[in-house]
Order: sequence, then C-alpha cells, then structure tokens
Amino acid sequence: MEKILEQQTNVAEKALTITSRILLNGMLRELGNGRFYEGVPKYDTLTARALQNSNYLLYIRFELKKSDLFLFAPVAYRSESSFHDYAMPLWAVDHKNESIFEVDIDQLTALVYKELSEQFSEQGLELFTKRIQSSFRNLELIMNAGAQENDPVSYSFLESEQRLPAGHNLHPFTKARMGFSKEEQLLYGPEFNKEIQLEYFLVHKNNVVENSVLEISYNEFLKSIVSLPSDFGKNYLKEGESLSDFYIVPCHPWEASYLLSIKEGSEMIENRTLIYIGALGEGFYSTSSIRSMYSPHIPWMPKFSLNVLLTGSIRINTEKDLKRGYASALWRKHAASAFEKDFNQFKLLLEPVTLGVYHNDKNIDSLNLLVRENPFLPEDKILLLARLCQDEPADGKTFIQKFFSDVSDVLGMGLEESITIWFEKYIKLLIAPLNHLYSQYGMAPEAHQQNLLIQLDDQLLPQTLFVRDAQGYLLRESSRDQYTGLAKEYPEIEDLFIKDERLLDIISYHVLVSNFSALIASLGKTGWVSERMLIDILYREFDAVHHEMPSAFTNYALQNRYWGTKTNFKAVANEIDGITSAGAISYARVPNLLYKYFFSDQLINPKGNDVFFRRYFQKEDVTISMRPINLDEDLEMLHEWFNREHAVKIWQMNWPIDELETYYRLMLPGDEAHSYIISSNDEPSCNIEVYWPCRDIVGDYYDVMPTDYGTHQFIAPTDPKKKYVSPSTQSMVDYVFAQPEVGKMVGEGSVDSFASMMNKAHVGFKIEKIIEMPHKKANLNFCYREWYWEKFPQNKDVQITAKIAEHD
Repeated sequence: MEKILEQQTNVAEKALTITSRILLNGMLRELGNGRFYEGVPKYDTLTARALQNSNYLLYIRFELKKSDLFLFAPVAYRSESSFHDYAMPLWAVDHKNESIFEVDIDQLTALVYKELSEQFSEQGLELFTKRIQSSFRNLELIMNAGAQENDPVSYSFLESEQRLPAGHNLHPFTKARMGFSKEEQLLYGPEFNKEIQLEYFLVHKNNVVENSVLEISYNEFLKSIVSLPSDFGKNYLKEGESLSDFYIVPCHPWEASYLLSIKEGSEMIENRTLIYIGALGEGFYSTSSIRSMYSPHIPWMPKFSLNVLLTGSIRINTEKDLKRGYASALWRKHAASAFEKDFNQFKLLLEPVTLGVYHNDKNIDSLNLLVRENPFLPEDKILLLARLCQDEPADGKTFIQKFFSDVSDVLGMGLEESITIWFEKYIKLLIAPLNHLYSQYGMAPEAHQQNLLIQLDDQLLPQTLFVRDAQGYLLRESSRDQYTGLAKEYPEIEDLFIKDERLLDIISYHVLVSNFSALIASLGKTGWVSERMLIDILYREFDAVHHEMPSAFTNYALQNRYWGTKTNFKAVANEIDGITSAGAISYARVPNLLYKYFFSDQLINPKGNDVFFRRYFQKEDVTISMRPINLDEDLEMLHEWFNREHAVKIWQMNWPIDELETYYRLMLPGDEAHSYIISSNDEPSCNIEVYWPCRDIVGDYYDVMPTDYGTHQFIAPTDPKKKYVSPSTQSMVDYVFAQPEVGKMVGEGSVDSFASMMNKAHVGFKIEKIIEMPHKKANLNFCYREWYWEKFPQNKDVQITAKIAEHD
C-alpha cells in the first residue's frame, strides 16, 4: 500500500511538472515575456525572500504585465530554444503590494490565461481552467497505467502511437479530452491499448458525396475493412429498399452514439436515409490522434470525426478537410511521380478516399470519413517523432535515453557519436525532400512531431520518413500557374493554395520549431550530447541544401532573424478553434535557432571572473587588462560610476542600486550581452558591454547578420590622464575581433556623445546612418577587421589569452 501511494505521489508530481512546463514554455514562445535571471539579489530584498531557499541559481523571470507581477521559475534544464524544464515551486513577486507567494497550478493557469487573453472574462478563464484540469487528470491516469506496464520496448508502429503519456509538447492541453467520461477515456484512449469495434450505418446514396482516386469503388474498398454476411441487407432493410441504394459507412463508436443523440441524426433515422447497424468486424486500435484507427491486418486507416474537445479543438472532418484530402491525393497522382522516384525514402501518406454525408443540404460531419494509407506492418520498426520529444519512462530511463542506449549498443559506438550519426541521417532524409517539394512543386506538408513517422533499419537508424495528415499538404500561391491544367480538371486543388508568406510561417512552426527545435532540446536533455553540436550539424545541412537548390524555405531557415511559431495558447485563451478557424490564428516570433552557429560563447557567455586579457601600451605607459564583471564585487562601483555627472546624460543608467542589480542579473545569464571591466595599470577604469545585435533592439534598424557583434563603452575617470581612451578602445576591439564568429562590429552611440563617435572613428568605425531608437537618437556605425587593422596594423597579431568556451 505504501509503495502504491508513493507511486501515485510521484505520478501526480510528474503530471504537475509537465503541465507547468507546457504553460510556461507556451507563454514564453508566444509572448516572449521571460528572461533568464541569475542568483539571489542583495538589494532587491523582496525577490531575495522568494529565492533564498531555492536549490537553483538560474531562473526565468516572467513579466506578467496584466497582473503586475514577476513570476520566477527555477530552470532545471536550459535549452537553446524555448523547450526548458522547470523545477517547483514557482514564486510570484508583487512589488506593488510588497508581497511574495508560492504559485500553485490553479494560480499559474489563471495568470497565464490573463496574460494571453485579449479580453479577460470569468467564463473564458473557467473554460481554460477546465481544459488544463482535464489534461492534468488524464496525464495522471495515463502515467499511472504506464507505471503498471512491464512490456519490453518493441518500436512497433502501434506502440509508438500509443505510448505518448505527455503528448504533443506544443499543445496547451496536451491530454485534454473534454467529452470523454473516465470510462470512455479508458476505453478509447490509445494509451490503454483497448481493441475497439467500429460501428456502422447505412446511409442513402443520395445523401453521400464520394471522392476517390482509387481505381476501385468505395464498396470494394470497404471489403478490406469489414466482411459482411451474405444476408446482411435482410436484417436491416424494409420492403422496397435495396442495399445498392445505400453506402455502408463506418463510424467511431463514441461518435455513433453522439450522432444518434442529435436532431439531424434522429431525423435521418426517421426518414430512413440513415439506418443504424451497430458494431461489426474485427477490432481496431486508437492511434495518438484517437480518431484515426489502426489494424495491423488492414492496409487502410479510417479517420473519423469526434465531437470531443481534444487538446485545443473539436476534432471533426470538415468539408474543407475532405476537399484537401482528396486534392492532395490528386496532386500525388498527377504531379508527384518524379518526386517519388528521386526521394524514395520520403513518403507522403495520402487519404485517397473521402466520404461526405448530407441531410437537407447540411453536412453531417459525424459521418464524414477520410481513409488513409497504412503501410505499417507489425514487424516494422516505426518511431513517431513526438515520442522522442517527451520524457516517457522506459526501464528506469526516459524513453529517448532507452532508445539511444539501444542505438549505441547496436552500432557499438559511444552515446554522443551514436546520437550525432542518427541525427545527421534523420535531417538528411528530411531537409532535402522538403526543400525539393517546396522549390519545385510549391508543396509544404506539415511535418511536425505528431505527423512525422520514422521507419528504422536493423541498426535503429532512420531509413524512411512518412508524413501524414493530407489536409496539411499545402501549396504556395506563387506556384499556382504550374497547376492551372490540373485545377481546371479538379477544382478541389484550389483549396490547397495559401499565400507564400503565411505558408513559410506554417512551415517554420511545424518543421523548424515543433520538429527540429523540439528534437534537439530532447536530445540535449539526455545529457549525452550538447544542443549546440546538433545545431551546428543542422546549420551545415541546411547550408549545403541551400547551395544545391536555394529556395524561400532554406533562405527562411538560414537568414530570417526570427522564426514563426503558431500561437496555440493565445488561440485557445481567446476561444479560436485551430481547426475550423485556422486562418484566424496568428504567428509569434522566436529567435532563429540556426543563428547559434555564429554565437560566440567567449564574448557573450565567458566563464569565470579572472583577467583573460592583458596588453602593455608603450606610448601611454599603461597596461590594459580585461575581465568579466563579478557582480558581487563590482555592483557598488558600477552604481557609483553611472551616477557620475558625465555618465548621467549619455548613459541614463543612474538607477537605484536594486534596479541596476536586476539589470545585470538579467543580462549576465542571457544570450544577448555580457559586461566587462577594463583596468588601467590594475585600476578599474572602464566598463564595456559586448552584445549580439541579432538579439538586441539595434537589430531592428538594419539588415542584421548573426556574425555582427556590438559594443558599448563607458570610460569612468574624468581625469584626462587616467582615461586611456585609445588603449582601452583598442583592447576592446582586439578582444572582439579575436573571436572567429565575428564578421563586423556594430555601434549605436548617442548623437549627443561626439567624443564617443570620435573615439570609435579613431579605431576605424564608420557611420552608416542615424537611427531613431525609443531611448535615443543614435549613430549606427560599423567596423570590419580590415578597417581596424588599416588604422593599427601592429594589432593584427595581438594575442588574446582567453580560452574560447567549449560548447561541443
């Protein structure tokens, strides 16, 4: 009994952690309202009270503007993207009311909803909370069931579809199933591996619209799903009725009950356009979507409507879905034969049969049917990408650790090498065909983690990729001309076209964020490989594909400062259905992960506080040294410096010391900038900040490159004999240009600081233009190595003693 209670407690804690993580990371992606915060402050005593008993030194501080609070979440795992892990508890700091409080899951839900909602309402909060609670309860239920299982991992298709205890980690309510009772959850939830008999109806042919690209009729197709007795019609038909006048239509058993309970269903039953048959045939199993059903013996997977609120939407097959499914099948039949020959290890699963049912000219979506190809045999090794993107337990490890331990054993290699080999193989199978599809055919399938299946070879390496959900095989508007003939013959093709700009954001969310970013974070969480190593591999593959066949897709991935990400959380907070109102969903911006290929750890994340640069300038008889700031020792000195008369006007950092401390506690652990102290003859005399313009506001004012690095320089002494302006500036430029990631240096000094611009010009900077920033009017200026070395040729060989920080 004690062991069971302990297990239930652990499961509840795990469900709480997953739910909180999804909420926090979703808010971070869509609002960008969180920044890393390091340590326990000395002068902000209120925040210190909240953090002083924590075992963590790194947090994300979320600014909750609508609640006038700061929320501190301890960071258990820091990702290069927005897929962090958090520890509990969370703390809210309320400076206005001088209070702090621990935030539970209900309070977190309410705070997140308030930030995301455009018009707060108690009714909206109640619905949002119910969905979170549904997801949380189901997580507990599913993980409790999983804890009882002792079956070995087989890597079969069905196992991969059914063992997803945490679900899709970009959905707000990853396991919400509002409409299922607990009993129905246990019966229909894929995690419980129950065999389910489909239920069937006879639907009069005048009420059915069939579309198929198969050469066989729908009834011939139906024989592969269910065998009917020879006297089948006698049991259900009345005199004058013929079986040939009806379609036999399968339905999910939950939806069958729902249909019979609604007005339209009752009317159709009454006028004999709908005849209920009941359960027939062999059993099917729910896949991860719940409404797509699988049998290992049948080459088709029926995809049904379910009027259940699953994750963020009611999952029905709309008329638009039917059209898009049919249009995608037409596209492959008529346009894609060459693609399939060139990329035979990349498969788009189609839904070549669609059925729509109508009553009094109204579509009855409960009976709308999509039929998907099923190429997966019981003996195949198939891995759903979403399974690699969550922390499902397996033999005392997370599933991803278990999987790559097996890969390592099969390959006879170390874990890091095995992961990188697997990852390289995977991205090669994915990027080139996606780019070819987009460039040559204008096609962009939604290859996100829940739609991407990986067939593994005998070494558990990726062999073939499958993408599903044909309603998402979209065409860019600019490719319309090449489909003019096909569209005339099959007007359904028109439903696939979407504006290029919108489509690129859709690809970004599905491929760059939900697929690559999530997978890299998950691999990094194993502790066996660094995310930065995988990002470098991904960058090089995108770069190689771009050079071979440049397209708007590869250009977007490589060059866009930000990637688009779908605002799933905002949508549900504002009651926008992501299925029926997809066009109303906006896209937020997240930093381009591939830019990290050019990130200088030494400049922005230096290690330690020791002096790493020392240089003697004979003319001035001064030794200049440089070190990262030590906040505990330097804060008071910096505070005094920024309150000096000559600093106040230009720098405007004469804040109270607690605000200055907060500024540095947010800066130092981040990826935007770092602060350094320069000493002249061992006396601190200068503060410099090195920043990464692509993550800084200045990047909004010019065509920023990821190889750009900027600097701010503050000379503290007022005595001209102690300023040592030229040696300090040269040392700063020497240090930045010593880093191989740097292309050019950037500055944006205030136009009011003539001396600052003259100092920059002295070492080779040139003004590009004047820019109007929110806090100042500034001279945007640039400097390349060649310009600097032209001014100071002797500095070309200056040695920097700092060790470049390792990230591999």
